[in-house]
Amino acid sequence: MPFRWLAILSLGLLVQSLHAQPASPPPTTTPTTVESPAQPADTSLSQEAQLQALLKTIQDAETQQADLNQQLKRVSAPAETQQLNAQIKEITNQIKNLQTSFEEIATGGTSSTDLQQKASTHFNWQQEIEDIIRPLLDAMKQITERPRMIEHLRSERAEHENRLGIIDSAIAHIKKTLAATKNSSVKKALQTTLDQWHDYHEETESRLQRIQIQFERLIKPNESISQRLVLTFQEFASGRGLNLVLAVGGFLLTYLILSKLGRLIGKIGHRGGEKTTRQLARVTALFFKIMTTLIAFFVAALVLYARGDWLLLGLSILVAIGIMWSLQQSLPRYMTEIRALLDLGSVREGERIVYAGIPWKIVALNIYSILHNPLLRGGTLRLPLDQLVNLQSRSSAPEEPWFPSQENDFVILDDDLYGKVLMQTPEVVRLQAFGAIKTFAVTDYLSKNPRNLSLDGFSVSIIFGLDYCHQAEILSKIVPQLHAYLLEQLQQQPFAPHIKDLLVEFNEAAASSLNLLILAVCTGAGAEHYWSIRRFLQRTTVSACNQYHWNIPFDQLAVHLPPTQPLPLINP
Repeated sequence: MPFRWLAILSLGLLVQSLHAQPASPPPTTTPTTVESPAQPADTSLSQEAQLQALLKTIQDAETQQADLNQQLKRVSAPAETQQLNAQIKEITNQIKNLQTSFEEIATGGTSSTDLQQKASTHFNWQQEIEDIIRPLLDAMKQITERPRMIEHLRSERAEHENRLGIIDSAIAHIKKTLAATKNSSVKKALQTTLDQWHDYHEETESRLQRIQIQFERLIKPNESISQRLVLTFQEFASGRGLNLVLAVGGFLLTYLILSKLGRLIGKIGHRGGEKTTRQLARVTALFFKIMTTLIAFFVAALVLYARGDWLLLGLSILVAIGIMWSLQQSLPRYMTEIRALLDLGSVREGERIVYAGIPWKIVALNIYSILHNPLLRGGTLRLPLDQLVNLQSRSSAPEEPWFPSQENDFVILDDDLYGKVLMQTPEVVRLQAFGAIKTFAVTDYLSKNPRNLSLDGFSVSIIFGLDYCHQAEILSKIVPQLHAYLLEQLQQQPFAPHIKDLLVEFNEAAASSLNLLILAVCTGAGAEHYWSIRRFLQRTTVSACNQYHWNIPFDQLAVHLPPTQPLPLINP
């Protein structure tokens, strides 16, 4: 049986060698090689003869397989069953290999096994990443090869020097033992051992000399530092440096050209007055910016691929993978900002927002948004988007004020502080009050509810009381007479052009006086005369009382007693 096996295997190898092509051998599965006394085949055999020989070999193998199957049915011992199964498996594989060879000769070098292997090929992302990173690792290995070789030789030299010391010590001990030994057989064995250790010594010393030569060659500079620097720079400039410049240039050129196109699209979108049009334009602009970056990166990678610089290409791909990985981790946290950037969030471009207690107009909504208040000096803020996404904006009415006052306006605060606004910025407001300058934080200034006298005008009113003795004539005579007197005196005042109207009316009958309301309605241009107008009204009303003999009452307490009741006596 073994000789029959040898004949089958030898014939299979013979047939494969007949149809093998030296230039492009077919990818067949080589059968198990077994040495046989087969004679060299005649390579001039025809294809038909080769196929006939293969077919005969396959038939013999199948006959052998059938015999083994019959034997397997007859045996019952586990050891024999295992041996027969192994033989059947081996001859089955041999039959498959012979059938593959037969098919390749018949088809001219193609087999169904190749088709099955191609069909079963699947994408292996780990292998793909390894293929990308391998050039990078090879380049890094080449860069660090010289230092690693120097360190390796230094370590190997120390090891061989230590080994040489051990060998010298051993030789000395053998010589000492040999000198003290008298037995001839022992001396012969010791001499043989001594010769062997001498060989070790020569071999180690020779290896140490070679290591020293290599070490000196690596650490010895072949040229001067300047020459090496120039040569390195030239190699970098003509090789990887040029590739880097071309890749970066391609990235920037593509990015700039596409960015210009994106800005043109953005301008066209912003011309539309409707919010839907602007929002669509912002979405389109963001998508276009992402595509611009991707296309620019693809152009840079294409340049590196065309130049064959696998190191830079691998680095750029690793950078891209790192960026995408970081975006995958952080993108969900920035969804609110992305919505605001697309003008779809709670803050919208062109609307009014309150930030730090001050109203602002959102001029531009971007990564760094622009806020503007036209009534403040330096009233333009550039804020990162994350500080605005949690706020709320709204549409602003055309007449809605952006600040209670402007510079050079006159205001009165809640504590009756009257002053002129010298400067107002997003941080402070400075007033000139009573000849001095007072500075408020903007929040403190707004909390005092400033009343702007210069904006749309103002009014000055006083309450003036007359004695009850004028009760009969106060409505018919005193009110018109006082009004005429005030108008006459007003013509002599510098603020007369700013008085739009002057009213004198009866206000109320108080406990001890008949009160008159005197009201002067003024334009905003007369705001600087506010206190002068108030003093004028008080002074002129008193002057009218003096001229017309009107009594000005004072606070008094009247006690009315029954006429029959005597006055109480007060004991000292």
